[in-house]
Amino acid sequence: MILSLLFGGGTVRVLFTYMGAPTTPDEVEDFIFRFLYDVRKDIGLDVPGARAIIRGIAKARARAVRGHYAVMGGRSPLVDYMREIAELVSERTGYEITLGMCYSRPLLEELSDGFDLVFPLYHVYSSSTTERCLIKIRELFGERPYIREWWGNERFIAWVRHNIEKGLAESGFENPHVVLSVHSLPRKVIEGGDPYLKSHTELAKRVMKAFDFEWEMAFQSRFGKGDWLGPEIPEVLERLKEEGVEEVLVYPLSFLVENVETLYELDVEYRKKAEELGLRFYRAKLDHRHDYLISAIAQELRRWEDGKA
Repeated sequence: MILSLLFGGGTVRVLFTYMGAPTTPDEVEDFIFRFLYDVRKDIGLDVPGARAIIRGIAKARARAVRGHYAVMGGRSPLVDYMREIAELVSERTGYEITLGMCYSRPLLEELSDGFDLVFPLYHVYSSSTTERCLIKIRELFGERPYIREWWGNERFIAWVRHNIEKGLAESGFENPHVVLSVHSLPRKVIEGGDPYLKSHTELAKRVMKAFDFEWEMAFQSRFGKGDWLGPEIPEVLERLKEEGVEEVLVYPLSFLVENVETLYELDVEYRKKAEELGLRFYRAKLDHRHDYLISAIAQELRRWEDGKA
């Protein structure tokens, strides 16, 4: 391969990265602590005794979150599923792919150096997610080439459509209102020039032009106080009920694999809200093993390699 020549021979090494997620309830507190301590300057906690203060916050938050894991069989599949994506892409491309997380195992700081390319598993760039991973990588390994975002890949867009089509078939709905769920961010992040909202909006339009259903974007996973992107999904469900909508299909546009936010927040909390309102509710699943997704990522890696020729 071209990069093998450029880097002196051998297999091309790619680092797949993400902020991470606790796999078991026992990992929740340390995950929250690592994240909050890392962003302590941004949240006003860069003060004397910060470690002890943040550890206390992490303990309290962990108590509230651990119970969610029982609903998921005691385990979040996010890391396992991302490892599966890495293996499938490696088989497709022949590249050596390593998975490294900022705040959960496999931790970036526990990896060996030597990566030729960094590929964040965020298809939409944000300073709050993608850039946070890149900062961590620069601190540990220095500057590395990276792919900034890849939501415009046509095979990726086809993958999202496939997931929605499959969800529509499984739901049996005849005239659903489609809600594309996006992980919320503080509004000040967007006002500071972050492209996250604009990119998700354009992605949603490109996906949904293949469908005749009414649709909209809504937000989930707000954490903390302040002004966050909205409306949140419960508000949207209430409004749709008032408008006479009977069927709602939700698709988590921000994610590649199932995780606590899909398996608990969407499938348990928001489903319950919909049922209380008398709405028929179905959440379309994320088929992370599907060829559309694997080929989209492989295509992006090869496109970068071709650009180095």
